[in-house]
Amino acid sequence: MKPITQQVTFKNHDVVNKVRADLLKIIDDICLENNLSYFGFRDLLIGAIHYNDFIPNGLKSKTEIGLMREDYNKLCEILYKKEKELDIQIIDRYPSGAKALIMTIARPVVIESEDAVISDLATVEISAFDYLPNTEAEQKMYLRKVASLRDKYNKMVNLTPPATTVPMSLRKVFNLFWGTLCYGTKNPKKTYRKLLKTVQKYQNTKYITRLIPRRSVMIEYDKVFPTQRIKVNHAEINIPNTYNKWTVEINDALMEQTRTIQKIDLVLLKEFDRVCRKIGVGYFVCGGTMLGHIRHDGFIPWDDDIDVGMLRADYDKFLKEGGKYLGEDFFLQTRKSDPKIPYLFSKIRLNGTSYITNYNEKRDFHKGICLDLFPFDYIPNSLNERQRFKNKVLFWSNIHHKVINRHKEKAIYDEKPASLYEWWARTYNEFRRRLVHLVPLKLTQALYIKKATYYNSKAEEMGLTTVASFLPTYTYADVKDMIPYQDIDFEGIKVMALKDMDKFLTMQYNDYMRLPLLHQRVGHDLVSWHVDEEIAKKYHIYDD
Repeated sequence: MKPITQQVTFKNHDVVNKVRADLLKIIDDICLENNLSYFGFRDLLIGAIHYNDFIPNGLKSKTEIGLMREDYNKLCEILYKKEKELDIQIIDRYPSGAKALIMTIARPVVIESEDAVISDLATVEISAFDYLPNTEAEQKMYLRKVASLRDKYNKMVNLTPPATTVPMSLRKVFNLFWGTLCYGTKNPKKTYRKLLKTVQKYQNTKYITRLIPRRSVMIEYDKVFPTQRIKVNHAEINIPNTYNKWTVEINDALMEQTRTIQKIDLVLLKEFDRVCRKIGVGYFVCGGTMLGHIRHDGFIPWDDDIDVGMLRADYDKFLKEGGKYLGEDFFLQTRKSDPKIPYLFSKIRLNGTSYITNYNEKRDFHKGICLDLFPFDYIPNSLNERQRFKNKVLFWSNIHHKVINRHKEKAIYDEKPASLYEWWARTYNEFRRRLVHLVPLKLTQALYIKKATYYNSKAEEMGLTTVASFLPTYTYADVKDMIPYQDIDFEGIKVMALKDMDKFLTMQYNDYMRLPLLHQRVGHDLVSWHVDEEIAKKYHIYDD
């Protein structure tokens, strides 16, 4: 049979990973020889930390390295000169021929058999990192300006119709027409030069990030350099000296920390269950707590919070009456008791503890270790109506979060505005900040709740059979699969659970018995936590 060429993704990861490691060795040798500082980040860093190899899913994971702009330019220049000598392909152009915003080096991977020649490309993406201004307000303005230029350039260089016989959608045709009308007569080279000039505006500041072709995480320069060495497959590469912005190393200390927080979680769950039974309301463990019970016979080993669901009637009754029966060490966190909370659901916090994440670190409210309470509301039976209703509810959820995310303190700038644009941007930002502060969070929450509970009073009349929670992720269940709740044992505590947990877990996680990859076995983006000695002693947190 005549050999044919196919474009596939290999199931044999070893073949691809060996070639990717070869490419990394080439880059590493060049950088060592020319005194260039680079570091692996994102998927490459995660693979190196957790597997001493690439993430075990083949070409789905990217291989990315970063350099500061000056070293990036030097490395690109060397690679251009040695492309043939190194037997690599350099991919640095759009299909239209315009300059790409990132350099990719590649090498083909080929497997030959009697019937076919199967080929694919193993690649390494090389990105430039640039400095950012030091203050948060200046960073946001700067990032918006870079994003605007980047988007403009991408629109200009992607005006060439795709080389395919497949008909384009009307939307694609319209976008192509409108883009050509707006940008077709302009020279993208000018925008490209302006973009490069803009991203190099700041030098030797505290923070760095990749700005193009897309933004990466922001990190302190001193947490990247000097780098450390680590093995990846048969190569050895540089990685940041502190890498928790991208991944967390799973070690004994982390697992012990998680187990300690779980002990506090159980204190919260036991108290919550006691109060619910006292006032006669039902609930069910959900999310990771339900999954942990079924898959791990207790906590998911890396999970560090408790998730509980309640039908809206039970939820409202608990908020109204539950606080009166909670012990003095517990705080029922609602919009009324803690007006600055960003959440549209409620929590029970343990006083004398703290749980600081990237999300809540700079926000002013009670941040104790918590149990999450999610209300479930009736939704339409029709799938089409259900989707429309979901979109309407999430619209009001987004409105609330847009408001809460702009509830900032007055911006502080290190420098005076350098241009009319910067002056206008600062003025506009301050105006918007003051305007948003006029919008009460209790109003945006009330509008959300009004929409989310729309069908509750009509459920019996309309014969509705399904309830859903819209936050933090959309989950739903048929009431007949929920009630009557059953009592289960969770880590030695009797708690309430759904009648049919399998259906709920299948809806939420699909194949829920399959363990995630090793690097995914981490909890929340925890920055720090604490428990007062008095609380720890009272609830035997550190007892064996």
